[in-house]
Amino acid sequence: MKLVDTHTHSLFSSDSKMDINAALQYTREAGLHGIVFTEHYDFDVPEGIIAFEFDPAEQQAAVRDIAERYKTDITVLTGIEVGMQPASFDKIHGLLDRHTFDQIIASVHFVDQEDPYHGGYYIGKDAKRAYGRYLETIYNCIRQMKTFDILGHFDYIARYAPYPESMCYADFPDLFDAIFQLLIQHGRTLELNTKTYHIKPDGTPHPDPHIFRRFRELGGEALSFGSDAHKLEHIGIRFDEYAALAKEFGFRYSVYYQDRKPMFLPL
Repeated sequence: MKLVDTHTHSLFSSDSKMDINAALQYTREAGLHGIVFTEHYDFDVPEGIIAFEFDPAEQQAAVRDIAERYKTDITVLTGIEVGMQPASFDKIHGLLDRHTFDQIIASVHFVDQEDPYHGGYYIGKDAKRAYGRYLETIYNCIRQMKTFDILGHFDYIARYAPYPESMCYADFPDLFDAIFQLLIQHGRTLELNTKTYHIKPDGTPHPDPHIFRRFRELGGEALSFGSDAHKLEHIGIRFDEYAALAKEFGFRYSVYYQDRKPMFLPL
């Protein structure tokens, strides 16, 4: 499978215990082209939530060491998943000025100082209001984010939602178009994050084809494929299925980043 899992979390992320050596072995056995370790880093975390920080120098030394051992048959890269918040950009830009990564994912985890993962964000909101506020936050944040490569899990808000409705392009066409136009204008990529579509007992969100087709129509060249894995068995999960769907959406390539440069792989 000629895909790189561009979004994984090892033991350097505070919510994962995945060993990078074991992750490399699993990546090879799964037939993937490679893996990018994109560890969590969020500033201004709401009270009561664990800190999402790591030592970039320590992470990169560990990944470089293992990359040397696997360089002949698998791509192994360093990354970061930066959590965007309106009040955090000075700190974010300072961090990214001090450290270099192969790839930067920009994501929104907290909306109005609430993490949807814990459920409180949805109280008193219907699906359209909850999803719309999340997309507004993404748009406002990527306007301020000076440097990144991939917009991570735009549908994170649907992942933990208590509603039967998934996120749909038809409900927010102007917001989606504004987000996509910003990404395309600056040569950035949209992520297809397969973790959002894991089977869940209380209802599984479904990817709206119109979202991805619209990104392609506006000029998006490729999608990045991220599992958002925190456990070995989730690396590359459902990539075959969603690569086939990406072709149906009109995409010919997947993309990952090395030294902040896009590397395209045919689907």
